[in-house]
Amino acid sequence: MSIKRNDKDFPYIDLGNGFMIYVQAEEYTDPILKAKAEKELNETPENVEKALSELRTLLKAEKDLFIPVENDQYLITFLRANEYVPQKTFQMIQSAYRLKMKSKEYYENTPNPSSIRHVFDEGMIWFMPERDADGAAICVVEVGKKWNTAKVSIIELIAAIRICVECAILDPETQLHGIKVIFDTEGLSMSQIAQNTPKHACMILDWVQKACPFRLRGVHVVNNSMLFNILFAIFKPFISKELREKIFFHNKDWKSLAKQISPSCLRPKYGGTLAAPEYEGRLLGDFMQLYDKHFDTLDAYGYVDAAGQRRSK
Repeated sequence: MSIKRNDKDFPYIDLGNGFMIYVQAEEYTDPILKAKAEKELNETPENVEKALSELRTLLKAEKDLFIPVENDQYLITFLRANEYVPQKTFQMIQSAYRLKMKSKEYYENTPNPSSIRHVFDEGMIWFMPERDADGAAICVVEVGKKWNTAKVSIIELIAAIRICVECAILDPETQLHGIKVIFDTEGLSMSQIAQNTPKHACMILDWVQKACPFRLRGVHVVNNSMLFNILFAIFKPFISKELREKIFFHNKDWKSLAKQISPSCLRPKYGGTLAAPEYEGRLLGDFMQLYDKHFDTLDAYGYVDAAGQRRSK
């Protein structure tokens, strides 16, 4: 296993046997994908041009917000998440950077993959090498027995999840098809639950529901104990109806999971048939660090004061 680069100089993890992990790709040109984008996202050349123009007008009027308003690729990432509705997209961008300003402790000390390298080394987060049948990318987060709270704080874990998702949506196909997340809570303990205070939960929910430009296709909780179910019941009232409808609890019922995610994309421990070899967290850490500069650039964006400095509060 090793990290390689394709002919466009995009990095990927070569797992062997034809399996690879990548997060960056060129714009899709396949007629089937373009047809899906038109059907599901209202993405046509005319709509893209019109939405970009209207969104730029809205953003330029937001004088204290510093983002790359002339960068089509950056804006289209947000537009795709909002089906090319400029006003809705504008509100998401506002929410994203207001959240960053309001919850700076979740961003300032964890600006890039290198800042949370140890989280990847612990092997808590994985990208799957195969997409689901509907094209969705699959990410696995193990928040039970692999989470050593003495090594990884809840803020660092949240940052790692955020960075992984924001890295995944560098791929236009992932912007189109969306992401499915598997949360494996096997071995979840009281010490881990104690980390997840209402403040942390509200930050995660705000980010997922209002600020992150990705199409969340499903959250699948496996190996969930009664302890986790009680925790979820406490926070359920704060979860929007739309998000609740995307959350599925499977425990150890792999047939139930297979109804939502194709077994060919799942490892045998989740009832799947995926033949790809497993890889160490350190390899993913090496790979993610290649995107430090991208996240350092993103870190510079946000609301600014009259002197042109990012607001600290």
